[in-house]
Amino acid sequence: MGNNTSAYHLPEGYSGTRTALRSYKFLRDPINFVCTNMELYNGTYSAKLPGYPNFIITQDAAFVNYVLRDNHTNYHKSSLSSGRVAEYLGKGMLFINGEEWLKQRRLVQPAFHREKIQGLYGTVIKAINAYMATFPTGKAMDVYPLLHQLAFNVVIKSLFDIDLSMQTMQKLGSDFSDIQDFVIKDVNQPFRRPFYRFTGAERRALKKSAAIKGTFREIIRERKASGQLHNDLLDMLLQSTYEDTGLHMEEGQVIDELLVLMFAGHETTANTLSWMLYLLSLNQDVLAKLTTTLAETDIYSSPRNEYVNAVINESMRMYPAAWITDRVALKDDSFGEYVYPKGTVVMSFFYGAHRDKSTWADADVFKPERFLDETGKAKKYKNYFPFGAGPRLCIGNNFAMAEMAFILHTFLAKFTVKPTGQVPKMRPLLTLRPNKVLLDVERVG
Repeated sequence: MGNNTSAYHLPEGYSGTRTALRSYKFLRDPINFVCTNMELYNGTYSAKLPGYPNFIITQDAAFVNYVLRDNHTNYHKSSLSSGRVAEYLGKGMLFINGEEWLKQRRLVQPAFHREKIQGLYGTVIKAINAYMATFPTGKAMDVYPLLHQLAFNVVIKSLFDIDLSMQTMQKLGSDFSDIQDFVIKDVNQPFRRPFYRFTGAERRALKKSAAIKGTFREIIRERKASGQLHNDLLDMLLQSTYEDTGLHMEEGQVIDELLVLMFAGHETTANTLSWMLYLLSLNQDVLAKLTTTLAETDIYSSPRNEYVNAVINESMRMYPAAWITDRVALKDDSFGEYVYPKGTVVMSFFYGAHRDKSTWADADVFKPERFLDETGKAKKYKNYFPFGAGPRLCIGNNFAMAEMAFILHTFLAKFTVKPTGQVPKMRPLLTLRPNKVLLDVERVG
């Protein structure tokens, strides 16, 4: 296909001027803004900003699968978001493309095979039990920061099965949270960048990123010097070798992968668990069935329980942590009636795809049974993208599902939740956070 613009046929949507005039609405309430446009343009629309490439935003599951799976070789992650994030969270495989990504994926993939992950179960459960022993109860409690800290503790123990000092843990958590907050504002509000030289915001974020990397570097060097083996993700990364050279990862790359795992391993889990407890509080029949199911299931077997997985899957359908992703076309491409030039950024709107009333019955209703067939076995959907799709499907999906099952098993054995009437406000940042989740948390028995 040539470069003749008349040969292109983009979806209906907004011109540069109209997009610019509406950009404040997107920044103020991204999800509702995009959802409104999805209804207006039947699931796919285009937008243009001066100085930026064409954008196509879609919740059409077939289009999403085409970009992420069927023709994935023609698409890379856009530098508009991942390029900036990588400056602070490292060039791990979440933020790189092409051969570099493939090389890292092949190296890290064996560490996340189901059998390998099962070796971490004991460490994960121990960390969960330690935190649950001090989990508070009360009326109208904001459970989000509690679950965020729990998920952070679990991921740190999974990465480094050593006893880090409380001061180190607090410093890692504080610095990482500050970096995430900065990156979110930077990506969503790029007009801030010219002022960084005056505010020092970028300098502080880079300094904190360097501090985290320094801590990781010390741990890695102590690990290598000790010669001891540990049952954690760090050992799995250190022992991995590239299939073409047989060499191990360089220290800097190990650090970058650890940063990615720390981000992906606690932010998304904390968000999903928070939304899940909120949904369970509103649906006491589901909560009762889940509690009974878990009470009759050994904790190590809970990740294989179909109903437990159905509850988790339905929660991720309604509130997907990865609510949107982008890909840039490397060459001219087409899908259906649309024809678009290379450089076009196609944004897959997972939140909309998961609530599309044309493909989901009772789309706004919490119904875990939709993920079970008539025999009670797991049911799969092609319009469901909780961990993405295609070759770049989240490498830690099995770990995340197991961790959430373990947390539910431990939590519901000790506590129950009831609604307070508060409806959490969605904060669609790098992931879909709730602003707060106020629940009545009561001890059972």
